[in-house]
Amino acid sequence: MIQGELSIFISLIIMLAGIFALAKLENRIFKLIFSVIPPLLFCYFLPSLFVQYGIINIGESDLNGTLAKTILPFCIFYFSLGLPVKKLKSIGNQPLILFLVGAFGVIIGGPISLFISHLFFPSEFNAESYKGMATIAGSWIGGTANQMALNAIFLPKADELAKAVTVDVFFGETWLAVLLFMIPFQQKINAYFKAKYNQNSIDLDWQEDLNEKKFTFSNLIYILGLGFLVVMLSNVFGKYLADLIGISFLNSSFWTFLLCTLTGLLLGLSSIRRFYKQGADVVSTVFLYFIIASIGLKISLSHLFSTPLLLFTGFIWISIHGLAIFVVGKLIKAPYHYMAIASQANVGGIASASVVATAISPSLAPLGVILALLGYAIGTYGGYISALLMQWVSLTY
Repeated sequence: MIQGELSIFISLIIMLAGIFALAKLENRIFKLIFSVIPPLLFCYFLPSLFVQYGIINIGESDLNGTLAKTILPFCIFYFSLGLPVKKLKSIGNQPLILFLVGAFGVIIGGPISLFISHLFFPSEFNAESYKGMATIAGSWIGGTANQMALNAIFLPKADELAKAVTVDVFFGETWLAVLLFMIPFQQKINAYFKAKYNQNSIDLDWQEDLNEKKFTFSNLIYILGLGFLVVMLSNVFGKYLADLIGISFLNSSFWTFLLCTLTGLLLGLSSIRRFYKQGADVVSTVFLYFIIASIGLKISLSHLFSTPLLLFTGFIWISIHGLAIFVVGKLIKAPYHYMAIASQANVGGIASASVVATAISPSLAPLGVILALLGYAIGTYGGYISALLMQWVSLTY
């Protein structure tokens, strides 16, 4: 039996290494498994099985709480730092409009789907039903880091979070498949939408965002030092602001994430932004998976598929997002590739947006990265607004 926070943390590192090592194998069986079940789900649910079968004893330890206060703000800071603010103007209005419309679709889609689902499954809801759904809103506007941030702010029950993760991954992957399926038909879609765009806009050349620079000892130590300094100061000022303002839903976690985001965006305008591609992106992603695995320690799988509400709510929600993207795309006569990339920058994050962009044209990959980074910058706060609207629906109905 593994117990104690340090031993559990080490075991999670080993587990994560094993998951991604198996995902890279060329073995047919493993390739089939990981094509159906993304590695992300294994990172959530394997720790739960280890706890359930007595391999890990979490006891009184709160590893997730510790990581959420330290390395999660670290991740939010560096993902915000990576946003190339100066280049947002150069990508034109259509991608930015579609991205913001997609985010708006997620924000309003949460309370609308909650209201509709409540009409059909009233017994499945209570005053705290919105908390798990709040994490989906963060994920579908930004990414997993925003999902974890909203989890730290609203603190849903472990079972509710497990259901939310399932909805997030299932419909996120399904929507990605739909967008990829429609790529061969994009010319017909563009003709129907009467799309107007400059063909040269596809040939973007942002080498800075494509080139990955080598790790060095100096870079790594600076990245860690700067990141944890920002986290420490944000935690201190976050607690001060929470006490000063005294509004319950503007707690210290909210202020910590807000300060980390703003600091990242401001420093991203300086030469410090180079740290993002010199290792901070990799370090932050690794830290993020530690947080995911630590959350898995508290998840119980027994009630995961206990209600059809999961599929019903998720379908309505992703449909509202997709409808918003395509309706506004038709109105502004945007091409399909902008709609698909903007949508995946919301729902899927950097990896999925890059996949869709590359499938259309490799030169569009930087656009997917930049829009996804923008999602990281606004995801926590867009998700927060959606969560407050869902809270209102829960309390009203």
